[in-house]
Amino acid sequence: MLLTPPYEKFAYAYDRMMKNVNYLRWGDYIESLFATYGCKPKTILDVACGTGALTILLASRGYEMTGIDRAEGMLDVAKKKAEEQQIQIEFHHGNMLNFQLDKQFDAILCTYDSINYASNENELSSMFNTVAKHLTPEGLFIFDVTTERNIVEHFHNKTFSENHQDYSYIWKNNYVQHTKMCRTFLTFFIREGKLFRRYEEVHQQRIFEVSTVNSSLKDAGYKMLSAYDMYTFNRWSRYSDRINFTARLE
Repeated sequence: MLLTPPYEKFAYAYDRMMKNVNYLRWGDYIESLFATYGCKPKTILDVACGTGALTILLASRGYEMTGIDRAEGMLDVAKKKAEEQQIQIEFHHGNMLNFQLDKQFDAILCTYDSINYASNENELSSMFNTVAKHLTPEGLFIFDVTTERNIVEHFHNKTFSENHQDYSYIWKNNYVQHTKMCRTFLTFFIREGKLFRRYEEVHQQRIFEVSTVNSSLKDAGYKMLSAYDMYTFNRWSRYSDRINFTARLE
């Protein structure tokens, strides 16, 4: 058994395991937010871009895309997909908390609850400050968080598993309410020649309340423009599974 950093081995099967994610809808929603706030971005940075599904989609729509992720395994998949589709994207290895690209972008995205990988409020502030350094004065910062309701309803104390020809996985989740921390234990069995090798990853995601996110945004110099129930223009509620934020530097 090998313990690997988050998403390094997950990358092998990530796109197949996440085939239910509607990236077309996500891309449409982001573009509708651009229109709502009068933003016509040319350059976009996708933070925690993963295997590049959204990055590549937006690049195909004419945006000049850059992606950054801390998992080199995910980046390897993203680069291969972009190359196969003959789409030009700059991909960088870096941590969302402190990356340095020496460049500013018209819009910065951080989707699919990547923000929840900030383990505390200090890390959340570090991430927001890092993004601020890379955002043009009128640029938009668009991101989402998963909610406590989503974790408790759909993941806490639940186990998921699948068996395929070249890989199998077991996915266990546990949420501790007083720490607001969800721990995910992923065990993969990946075919290597005639045998399967076992790998394990431990993921930790922190739940952040809207008030905490708003306070951290203000401290980093942003104005929070909206906090919507995902894919809508309706204010978030206690029934929201995912909340989408849009912010701009003041």
